[in-house]
Amino acid sequence: MKRTEGENGAFHIDGQAFYDAIVSSTEDYIYIIDMTTDMALISDNMLQDFDLPGRLVPGLVPVWGKLVHNKDKKRYFDSVDDMLRGITDIHNVEYQVKNRDNEYVWVVCRGLLKRDQNQNPLSFAGVVTPIGSKGKIDRTTGLFTQEKCRERIEFLLNQGSARGGLLLLGLDDFKQINNLKDHTFGDLVLRQMAQNIQQMLPSKTEIFRFDGDEFAVVCPEASLEEIEELYRSIHTYANCEHEIDRISYFCSVSGGISIIEKDADNYLDLLKFAASALDASKKRGKNTCTVFSPDLLQSELRLMELNRQLQRCVRDGMQGFTLVYQPLVRADGLGLTGAEALLRWSCPDTEDAGPAQFIPLLENSGLMIEAGKWILDQAFSVCKRWLLYCPDFIMHINVSYLQFIDKDFVPTVVLLLEKYHLDAQHIVLELTESYFVTDMPALKETFQRLRQLHIRIAMDDFGTGYSSLGMLSQTPADIVKIDRVFISFINDRDHVFNHSFIGAVIKLCHSVGIAVCVEGVEHPGELEAVCSLEADSIQGFYISKPIPADQFEEKYWKRDGRQ
Repeated sequence: MKRTEGENGAFHIDGQAFYDAIVSSTEDYIYIIDMTTDMALISDNMLQDFDLPGRLVPGLVPVWGKLVHNKDKKRYFDSVDDMLRGITDIHNVEYQVKNRDNEYVWVVCRGLLKRDQNQNPLSFAGVVTPIGSKGKIDRTTGLFTQEKCRERIEFLLNQGSARGGLLLLGLDDFKQINNLKDHTFGDLVLRQMAQNIQQMLPSKTEIFRFDGDEFAVVCPEASLEEIEELYRSIHTYANCEHEIDRISYFCSVSGGISIIEKDADNYLDLLKFAASALDASKKRGKNTCTVFSPDLLQSELRLMELNRQLQRCVRDGMQGFTLVYQPLVRADGLGLTGAEALLRWSCPDTEDAGPAQFIPLLENSGLMIEAGKWILDQAFSVCKRWLLYCPDFIMHINVSYLQFIDKDFVPTVVLLLEKYHLDAQHIVLELTESYFVTDMPALKETFQRLRQLHIRIAMDDFGTGYSSLGMLSQTPADIVKIDRVFISFINDRDHVFNHSFIGAVIKLCHSVGIAVCVEGVEHPGELEAVCSLEADSIQGFYISKPIPADQFEEKYWKRDGRQ
């Protein structure tokens, strides 16, 4: 019992009751240390949330220090040392500490040291407050937010001869994870990626949560080469299969880099330029990193103009768009089996752009559905005409992921089959490999409906994404198209893997009833090697480049006098 005398009488307080009242009335973590015995009493919630031996903890300062993030240990122990040396009696430090879930959370630790009459440490008591509960950090990831990033960069800029840079990270195709699973799972992915990347960062480097799927990594005193090396480490980590609650997912990371002073001497420009570089990485195909240069701004202006012209052409009835056709031939004898319809665009008001440029623009601008219907109509029409020359002809048509998930896609296919009186066996729809792995649940219904129509499905660009040989036995694909990346070195003794890989894919596919087409055959030696592996069909420049419909007809039929 504690008795305090005052002007208006005495005040009585029970110390244990007082402590219990404080602990039960706050979400903060409470600790009291008897400095004479180095024994600490901690609150129940502190024991529950952190890996500590019990309510009574001998040597709490070093025990707690083991949980503090390596980058923050010096700041934590320096503050303790200042108290023990008599420099101050106040402890007030922000740092990251690892909880029982092995995640680092930001806290602010405040405490007061009491001394006896000889100035020897007597007791030390304080609170540990999760900063997230104060609105200073992002609750989803446990990282500081954009505003804190701004403060950090402006602090560096105010140092005078500031060095270092900003690495802006963006998770690739993160919307698909939210669409396929749910936003709760998406939040778990964000947290896992953030926590794991944070643990990879070198000393003094910090990561912050920006909007959506973007993160900013501030790299003080780092050279461009060091920042690029950091991205490569993050890239290696991201390009693996990850798992949460026994649910696997893939999520690559794109990056953009801007350098302090060289590119900008203020926060807003530094961020703008890093964002410009990140955007360039996304447009280059994602899963890569771009260093900002003034040319990027000119490139962005060009893309804006390109996008404007593209939208005008689509809305003017696909003006400037054409289809070209690349033959597919049998591996045995090289007889024609069909062709792949490929989209091309030419606009007199701007320089020509390749599919790698304009197709993402079509998808991002919401025009891919409209353009896709035109492509299907044109390809179906040509297929009908070419069946007069080749009764077994098969038309392959690339289909965007956005088309596959569109509710009107299958009805459109049905209408076109009826319009051109086409048997479905003459149509193959191609979808890029990565979607078979990452988006299968979303695509399953569409695949089933197409199969009911007897439309065949091809997995395009096999080997460039995340698929494994094992998943081939479970894929709904009827045809697998092996990408050129494995063909280019098929006869190189230093790349024996490529030859073995293609052989293994072909054997496994055939064992489960899947046909195999090898893409990108450009030389006689590649053709010979592929044929020896018993692929079903072949496609590539050695056979023919993509050509307009009239040239295709001339090449394969009209020169023989067949009309």
